[in-house]
Amino acid sequence: MDRKIPPFLFFIFLSLFSIVLTFVVFKPFIFEDISINLGLYSIGKLAGLLSFLFLSILIISGDTARFFDKFFGMDKIIKFQRKFSLITAVFVIAHPLFFMLSSGNYLNYLIPNFVVFPLALGTISLYIFVIVMICSSLYKRISHQIWQYIHILTYLLFFFSLYHAIKIGSDTKNIFIKSILSILLIGIIIGGTYRAYYKIKHKKFKCYVKEIKWETKDTFTLILKPNKKLNFKAGQFCFLRLNKNKLYARHPFTISNSPKGEDLHFTIKLTGKFTKAASELKKGEEVIVDGPFGIFTLQENNKDLIFLAGGVGITPFMSMIRNQLKNRCRNNIFLFYCSKKEGETIFKSELSKIKEKWLKIVYIFSQEDSCSEICEKGYINKEIIKRYIPCINSSIFYICGPEPMKILCKKELKSLGVNNKNIITESFFW
Repeated sequence: MDRKIPPFLFFIFLSLFSIVLTFVVFKPFIFEDISINLGLYSIGKLAGLLSFLFLSILIISGDTARFFDKFFGMDKIIKFQRKFSLITAVFVIAHPLFFMLSSGNYLNYLIPNFVVFPLALGTISLYIFVIVMICSSLYKRISHQIWQYIHILTYLLFFFSLYHAIKIGSDTKNIFIKSILSILLIGIIIGGTYRAYYKIKHKKFKCYVKEIKWETKDTFTLILKPNKKLNFKAGQFCFLRLNKNKLYARHPFTISNSPKGEDLHFTIKLTGKFTKAASELKKGEEVIVDGPFGIFTLQENNKDLIFLAGGVGITPFMSMIRNQLKNRCRNNIFLFYCSKKEGETIFKSELSKIKEKWLKIVYIFSQEDSCSEICEKGYINKEIIKRYIPCINSSIFYICGPEPMKILCKKELKSLGVNNKNIITESFFW
């Protein structure tokens, strides 16, 4: 979802910090003539300091992701980590590479030499980082238990790198760098403690299959019975994990029932091995549920709510509509529901039975000319939106669906003059 906490502020801070760090490293050479070898060595030092900073940010952001989800959204945090890990990898590799180029000695940086113990730990840290990166790219094939051990490796990586930096780094005596290292150490301790607390607390939460209800020929609702009520907001999602058939990866699915319900409903479209296995679960089988997450939720205001849904992207909106049916305070809702055919429209029967004045629905079918309700043929566009929503500026637009649809809807809304702050999107990225 698009929140108004601008992520570029983080990168501005990081850029300013990097500039200061560069000045600290190269300050002794500003008024001196330096050799090429010394210059390469200094670049290696700078790369080492930045790689340690970036690595620490990755670990801390991973450990505290569940806490910061409420501010940024889990989808944005995961996307950030994936992209930032690649930037970190560049600096991690550059650190020993520039040292090797400056000295012409390669083996000392590639083979651990325990005579110089801090240097050996630095080499081991490099290999641990490579192992973690490889495992991260293969996360769907790694069991949850093994992944927990791999996460422990990241802590070893941090403390090995910290020891390496303190014992060998010539700039670590600088008060600025010492302060940063201390802050990062405190951040790692806090993040690790929070992660452990969350894991212990959440371990008591259990969910079991209550029923599987087929909505269409390729979409079903997995109804789970939790051992205690899960508090969530309409529009949020959970990660589901199955301990069977070597399906190790967790998968995100939006909760489709009202927060006031006791059960948890996840409406899922058949797309692969995981969803196929989920559709074949038997009553009483356990499903590991982690959540709730996400900030694709209703904002408190008096504006009309315009929902633009595509296919299984109806799920968060269904949770919102079901929740509003149980509430006294109600916003006007206009739902544009895009799908191929009427028979493939999830929740069509239930939506048709809702006879509330605050809910209006227009179906948009790409492969069907007509239906039993108000509908349009083709794809959603600004003409259709303008036809049904005359008061564009008094509305807030929520978009959930396939990526091409999301891009098209945002483009059409902006061409109508809708302010970006009134366009809220949910990302499909898994």
